[in-house]
Amino acid sequence: MEHKEIDHITGTETTGHAWDGDLKELNTPLPGWWVWIFWITIVWGIAYSFVYPHWVIGTKVLPTVFDWSSRGDVHKALDAAKTTMAPQFAKLEKASLADLRSDAALSKFADKAGEAVYGDNCVACHGTGANGVFSGSGYPNLTDNDWLYGGKLEDIVETVRVGIRSGHEDERTNTMAAYGDDKTLNADQIKNVAGYVLSFSGNSLAGADIAKGKQIYLEEAACNACHGDDGKGVSEIPGAPNLADKIWLFGGSAEKIITSITHGRKGVMPAWDARLTPAQIKAVAVYVHSRGGGK
Repeated sequence: MEHKEIDHITGTETTGHAWDGDLKELNTPLPGWWVWIFWITIVWGIAYSFVYPHWVIGTKVLPTVFDWSSRGDVHKALDAAKTTMAPQFAKLEKASLADLRSDAALSKFADKAGEAVYGDNCVACHGTGANGVFSGSGYPNLTDNDWLYGGKLEDIVETVRVGIRSGHEDERTNTMAAYGDDKTLNADQIKNVAGYVLSFSGNSLAGADIAKGKQIYLEEAACNACHGDDGKGVSEIPGAPNLADKIWLFGGSAEKIITSITHGRKGVMPAWDARLTPAQIKAVAVYVHSRGGGK
């Protein structure tokens, strides 16, 4: 039987470990209260795993005694909110846009509901303040008065519903030609046109021949067919940008304009009619229109 060494000063058994010959480690027992808490936590952990969600097989959480989960609580809260708002959404779905203008209470509900829809689906591209994500990045500012496909409430509803170049059968679309890629214009001609376009907003491009740029704009490239002789856009053609208002979807620097003329622009906005209900589409349209940019 192994001999147990007892420290003669403390009367406590040693572990047998020693350092520098005389420094020995004592095998001091843990306090009783600590040991009891340790065992209680083990028992508590085992019981907890049977009472609350814990065990997962694949993607399935095994049922527990109380069948409770925080996710379940969220779903219950969402279902309760949907039940509470269902009458208002039903009223909103049946209402015409004219009704929304005349019914202050319903319009207010649509605005608040639209804020939630916007936050869930639109904020990534159009920003928390609806003023676009990074100026000139291709994500439209919804708070200004520059609307390529119309800024009336009816127009916004339709744009949200079918999208832009989205693949929807009723999509909104208008294609900016790629004059460089198509070999319609060479680099010098594109530079001259870019200089002429910049002149609409009082800017200039060093080395550009404005007179030649104007001729190309009006004749060879026929840019005025969509943008108008004065660059202010042709209102009858949806998606034709105003080039004179200093509002640029893809940036208004000489470099950006040259890029647009060379390669064209084909921005895409998804269609939401497969994901949002008609009431939600109306609601988010009301919210966007109320940000100050609609017409």
